[in-house]
Amino acid sequence: VGMTRIERKPCPILLVEDDAAIRDAERPVLVEHGFRVTAARDGAEALRAIDTDPPAMIVLDVQMPGIDGPTFARELRTRLRRVPLVILTGVADPKREADRCNAEAFLRKPFDADELVRLVRRFST
Repeated sequence: VGMTRIERKPCPILLVEDDAAIRDAERPVLVEHGFRVTAARDGAEALRAIDTDPPAMIVLDVQMPGIDGPTFARELRTRLRRVPLVILTGVADPKREADRCNAEAFLRKPFDADELVRLVRRFST
């Protein structure tokens, strides 16, 4: 009987975005660059995802129904203290939103694919 080697999957990048079109644009860009990606439609789904499959980093939409970005970020820190958080936002002052979420960085909507990949590489490794 041959020994089977258990391969650990790399930690996923978690995309938290209520807009399906943006989620569907982000995911293939990251997958194409070799990342394993999970996605959540809202904060509640994202909290379940981090409990079942802890991510290497999170790309978070700030304005979502239900649990918004800052609320999610506070809850995240009680569960996973050191997971890097990059926010994706269309607001006029993204730095202020990043500070409110205690995020490492921010991306503006509409996002630039190269910038998304650069930030994910920087914070997920």
